[in-house]
Amino acid sequence: MDGEDNVTSELESSSEIKISSENNSTDKELDRIRLRRTDKNKKFPKTFDDAVLIFGLIAGLVFFGGVTVLSSGIFAGDSIILDETLSKTPLDTGGECVDNQGAVSFSIFVEDHDDLRIMSKNVLLDKFSVLVVKITNYSESEPYYEYYKSEMGNVDISFELESDVNDGHYLLSAQIFQSSDGNELIVTNKSSFDEVSSQLQKNGEEKIVDLEVSGHSLEISDPEPRDCFTMTEFGYWGWALMAAEWAGGRETAMLTGGSAGVPAWWMASISLGMSIFFLCVQYPLMHRMYHRDIDDILTKKQLFRLIERTLIKSEANLRIRIDFDELKMQERAISIDIIIPYNTTKKTIGEATDIRARLTKDLLEEFSIFGEMRPLQIKSICLDGKNKSYNNEFILSSDLSLVLSERSPLSEDYSMFFSGLGANGKLEEEIVHILDKWFKKHNLLDYGSAIIVDEDSVLIRVIYTPMMKFSYFLYRKSFIDMQDDLNDFLVENLDDLLGNRELIVSARNEKATLSDRAVAGRVELGSNKDDLVGEAMVAKQAGITGVLLQNPFMGDILSSVEYVAHSNRSRIDKYGFWGLIVFVWIPFMASGVLVGAMLGLVARMRFRRVLLACLIGGSAASVTWAYTARGIIEFMEKYHAQTFIPFVILLAFVFTFLHLRRNKRRRREELFRESMAFFATSN
Repeated sequence: MDGEDNVTSELESSSEIKISSENNSTDKELDRIRLRRTDKNKKFPKTFDDAVLIFGLIAGLVFFGGVTVLSSGIFAGDSIILDETLSKTPLDTGGECVDNQGAVSFSIFVEDHDDLRIMSKNVLLDKFSVLVVKITNYSESEPYYEYYKSEMGNVDISFELESDVNDGHYLLSAQIFQSSDGNELIVTNKSSFDEVSSQLQKNGEEKIVDLEVSGHSLEISDPEPRDCFTMTEFGYWGWALMAAEWAGGRETAMLTGGSAGVPAWWMASISLGMSIFFLCVQYPLMHRMYHRDIDDILTKKQLFRLIERTLIKSEANLRIRIDFDELKMQERAISIDIIIPYNTTKKTIGEATDIRARLTKDLLEEFSIFGEMRPLQIKSICLDGKNKSYNNEFILSSDLSLVLSERSPLSEDYSMFFSGLGANGKLEEEIVHILDKWFKKHNLLDYGSAIIVDEDSVLIRVIYTPMMKFSYFLYRKSFIDMQDDLNDFLVENLDDLLGNRELIVSARNEKATLSDRAVAGRVELGSNKDDLVGEAMVAKQAGITGVLLQNPFMGDILSSVEYVAHSNRSRIDKYGFWGLIVFVWIPFMASGVLVGAMLGLVARMRFRRVLLACLIGGSAASVTWAYTARGIIEFMEKYHAQTFIPFVILLAFVFTFLHLRRNKRRRREELFRESMAFFATSN
């Protein structure tokens, strides 16, 4: 038996030496990676992506600044020279525009499917105007119907045809009359018009267009060329097209602009400007956040060792004992899941929620250094029975479900151990007095404190709430800052009373969430509605990258972009550079330049190839849609389907919205469902 025991002991010793040797080798690899990634001797701009970022910022300043200047009208606001010049070139497929500058003109179009809308332009604003609209049958000379409206300056009228208007072809004419003296005149019908006609004079030429009535459908045909756009009108339409593209995609913007007669070259310019700005600004930032050199990519073994040695440091700081034999990790393309079992010690003063937050914070800080930007989910399990039981079920305080408040005072946990130590009462009283001063100093409310003193240590746990309105949004000091401040304040004021005792301090903001205490850069939450619970947190990025990409708005977009990129990676792996161009080019929802850039990152394509592919694909998409939108609309008008144009635009917007929402839901399901299954194994 002794011989067998010796053999077993030798095998265990040999195994421990082998594991230790492997860990030493892995630690050296991790240290080399850490040293490379923490090298601060970097200048800006240094790399090609830095230059692209600077170019993108300059391009954005020129683009958005130019549209702002145009829409403000401060620079040649009434000039039509740009549209007039380009309408004579192949860039404008709609034909040459007409210079109506200074002359009275009209915009006549169908609104809300069956209403006619007529707006006058270039009318003298200081005189009272009367708009006369006549609808005449082709075979008759007398008007079939007449409409009148009067107001100061330009006139805007919208009306529905009478119910007895038969299907057929009509002539619609519009004419502006203005008073000679500027007096207000009320004109509502032909009789009232005849009464004041002597006080009116014609202003400008009569506008005549063809009107076709077919059932409930109206169609306007204007044989005359369109009016040239002024610089100010180009500015207004620039913002309108940007809003439409942001809300409903490139397709929605082009159909909207095409139906309003906006020149194709202007629609293409706006779409290209947006693509260049977002690609050249956000892609370098995304590259900086996600890209790692091939030597810096952690293997599964290296990742587990990084987690293990980070937790060793956390174990000492939190004064807990982690069971590393039962430590588990699940690595996926879209997340890293960790189960951390631990035992408390007599010097553990953090609650289960505080312990989980600190473990998460320490891991995220290491992930940030090593460039690991996948969402992290952890489940920390206390093994020594300090968690509560409810209805005979064991409830883990740090489960992924909503954590209940655990403010049981430490004196209850340690009452047996510290009973009879009344000799330290004076120190306790002094600490209470100092804590009161600290709360007042920082304008905090004591939400629950505990003090334990023995001959070896002083343990203090503080839960505070800022006494200010909207503290959840406005109070920015982290619990680490307050914890360090409290520690320094106690050391400074306790003087000789502390002696050789070890001071252990824990502070927590009651109003802060787990993600706040973990100092996460981005947080994704599960949905109780879908039975998906949890919090996935991404490492925080410092500087402009974190500010621009890790705010709640961009973080939501970025997570969806990541998901679409991962879902389509197989196509890019197969077709490479040309496949990425086609992916960005095709008129499909969520296939724009940002998704293409993320796809290139996921597929580990070189920065310049991804940038070139997205520029080619995005430019081709903008030009294709700009120069086909009007053709699509003319095709619909040819077959009397122009009534459906607003529905097509709305449909494009709805499809984009539903597509993005579906991606978000599918990502959440994929992110949390497998994690929940993994964490369930710990039960």
